[in-house]
Amino acid sequence: MRTMTFIAAVAVALSTAAMPGSDGPYTSNHWTNGQYAQQLSGPVNIFPNPASQQVNVVYPGLMGEATLTIVAEDGRIMRSMHIGQTNGTRSVIDLNNLANGVYLVRVEQPSGLNISRRLIVSSAAQSVSP
Repeated sequence: MRTMTFIAAVAVALSTAAMPGSDGPYTSNHWTNGQYAQQLSGPVNIFPNPASQQVNVVYPGLMGEATLTIVAEDGRIMRSMHIGQTNGTRSVIDLNNLANGVYLVRVEQPSGLNISRRLIVSSAAQSVSP
């Protein structure tokens, strides 16, 4: 009997974890796609990943100015740009001049905060609009 009660409780918990408006992984009042959920999962996020032509960088957990740098595997700085106000903004980075490979997207703030995300650039990647 305990096993059946436990299984029923787990089933209810799992079935409501991702329902809209609940305290599960989605906090909006409607269903969202994977990219929208991905962009809300930390202070700095990139999507789509892997990417081919462009990548979006969002800053839902940051306030203030920042510098965005794309660094190649061998340490070369491929792009660097100053981001004014990060709160509620999105940067769209053109990837057409980057070779296929793995890059780090690094966001640094004057306070010393340094956040890195891995970006895979692949000409075979499918770009999907949010």
